[in-house]
Amino acid sequence: MSALLEEKIAALQDQIQKLQSQKDSLIKELDVVEEKFESQDRLYRKYFPVIIDTVSKGNSAFAKACAELSNALKKKASPTKISYIFEQLKTAMIQEDIGPVPLKKKKGMFSGLRKSSDDPILDDFKHSYHEVVNSLKSTLDKKYTPKLDKVTASLLTAQDSGDIHDIRENVFSLIFQYISETSVDREKVNVFIQEIVGKILEIETKLATSYEQTSSIVKSNQGFEKVLNSEIGGLKKSSDVAASLDDLKIQITQRLTSIEKALHKKKTVDQAINKLAEKNRSAFKTGFAKLKQELQEATRYSEELEKKLNQDQLTGAYNRRAYDKKIAEEMDRFLRYGTIFSLLIIDADKFKRINDTYGHAIGDRCLQEIIKRTRPLLRKNDMLARYGGEEFVVVMPETDAEGGRRAAEKIRQTIEKIEFLYKNEKVTVTVSIGVSCVTPEDERHEQVFERVDMAVYKAKENGRNQVMVQ
Repeated sequence: MSALLEEKIAALQDQIQKLQSQKDSLIKELDVVEEKFESQDRLYRKYFPVIIDTVSKGNSAFAKACAELSNALKKKASPTKISYIFEQLKTAMIQEDIGPVPLKKKKGMFSGLRKSSDDPILDDFKHSYHEVVNSLKSTLDKKYTPKLDKVTASLLTAQDSGDIHDIRENVFSLIFQYISETSVDREKVNVFIQEIVGKILEIETKLATSYEQTSSIVKSNQGFEKVLNSEIGGLKKSSDVAASLDDLKIQITQRLTSIEKALHKKKTVDQAINKLAEKNRSAFKTGFAKLKQELQEATRYSEELEKKLNQDQLTGAYNRRAYDKKIAEEMDRFLRYGTIFSLLIIDADKFKRINDTYGHAIGDRCLQEIIKRTRPLLRKNDMLARYGGEEFVVVMPETDAEGGRRAAEKIRQTIEKIEFLYKNEKVTVTVSIGVSCVTPEDERHEQVFERVDMAVYKAKENGRNQVMVQ
């Protein structure tokens, strides 16, 4: 026996030595990797700031962000701070039109009349949408980052109103994808979508106002031309009268001709601008109407998904998921502020016998009637949810045990009046209800549920169709 024990000890010692050897080997590999990383990190922090310092001259936002990044690297700032500075750099690049040279593309009529960088409307649009993209990037999962980067690149190279439409379409396509694919905490998703929708509406409304102002400026120029043309006609008539001043007449006529030619040229350009402005404004109004419709659909779709995720499909009551969230919120309020609440469990009596005798269709109808009759007896801030099977729960905020008992008794009396006819046979249903109020000793909402569950069990034992308070 002693020899067998010694043999096992020797085997264990041998295994320990092997594990120790593997551990030493892994530690050496880790040291090599860490040394390599530290060496690269020192190299980057030594030379990268020098490179950045060469482009950080001046008082522009981009230069200031570069200087801040250089300083952060020198001081070995945290990755979070460095990441934040990079976001500032990206924003500055948008504002100052810094980035790769875009490929030449066919220019629209508008871009032929003025340079893109001189268009304040487009610049405002690019800057505002970049902020929207940053908001999306900070909230959405990493799998959406490539598409958001693509939108950012489009913002950098946008040159005319046609690009605005493409950027808008890409952003909304991504928002709809996010709404469709996300099912976690739908309420927060809905609030976030409404915030993004509000920002986009604000941007688009501002853009619409800018187009209206452009159109007004063109109309004002046209009014000026009309007055000037009238004055030219008057000067011509006056020069005709002054026949004795031939030289003066010739000079005035020549100058008027030059002004007339310049006005004609200006009129041609203004007509082209006006034509394009009208075209852009018309296209924008159509796009804006479509945008508003898409925003409403996005919000409505998100709300519908939230409702489906929290609703029991058979009875229309809230489901277990919604109950778990509500009871956690009420428990948190109680622990933080001392705001009490009561919990009710409603359990249909002999429900299995109803299903076995009359079929599941009648059983389902009984559950639906229980919800239908119970809901009007509750307050607006009470929650009625199907917990599972034939069991329902009611969360009653700011209600003590006596208030919960009174509500439970009304529910019980209402439900016992339910009657169905099945093949000339009367079908009735009753419920047993347990009630409990949160107490100072409770630390978890499960403790309240356990008491209510025990109260239902006692109601069943005592003959069913009654209310018990625990």
